[in-house]
Amino acid sequence: MNIALHGTGRTGSAARRIALERSHEITVEIDSKTLVTASSLSGAEVVIDFSHATALDRLVEAACEAKVDLVIGTTGWNDRLEAIRAKCLDAEIGVVWAPNFSPGATILFAVARRAAELAKEFGGFEGGIEERHHGQKKDAPSGTAIRLAREVERSGLNKPRIGASRVGHEPGKHTLFFDSPDDLIELTHRARNRDGFARGAVIAAEHLHGQKGFLSFEELIGF
Repeated sequence: MNIALHGTGRTGSAARRIALERSHEITVEIDSKTLVTASSLSGAEVVIDFSHATALDRLVEAACEAKVDLVIGTTGWNDRLEAIRAKCLDAEIGVVWAPNFSPGATILFAVARRAAELAKEFGGFEGGIEERHHGQKKDAPSGTAIRLAREVERSGLNKPRIGASRVGHEPGKHTLFFDSPDDLIELTHRARNRDGFARGAVIAAEHLHGQKGFLSFEELIGF
């Protein structure tokens, strides 16, 4: 596939390396100093985005104009989700988004959903979330933590409180816990590096090829 990269930080750089390892071509790399346009995406079949929430609207506009599919790994734009969804559907491009493209985190979402259902069935449990990221991460709580909280809420359990810290160099650690007077259950995902996020995004680009619509990662891969 011909892939454009939007965002050339550490995760974007990992996506570049992994895409090349999987025999894809990189048509263009767009950093924070470059204004993305429809013409700059010419020749690409899909854009993998690991930029910043403030840059996403311009990217969506360019991708819709160029009719190029999108893999959105940027977080912190949940307040604009419906508007961006409508724009992409109107342009009839394929879009997949996730708060965390890591295969391990994707498994955690599915396990969290079932664990919350069981905790609700037994009764007496309250859910909570603790998450930790490096000091450069801007949004708090993380998109992954928000997604975990939604999975718990879907079961009918209480809305989990989220504790977030931004310090040091932690790529990402999330612990979902269910606490009762008798038991404490903890489910933890910890990213060892950024390769998992990047690898999942490249896999998403491969699965998205030839599809249309606005999909979550789980919907795309059939979870």
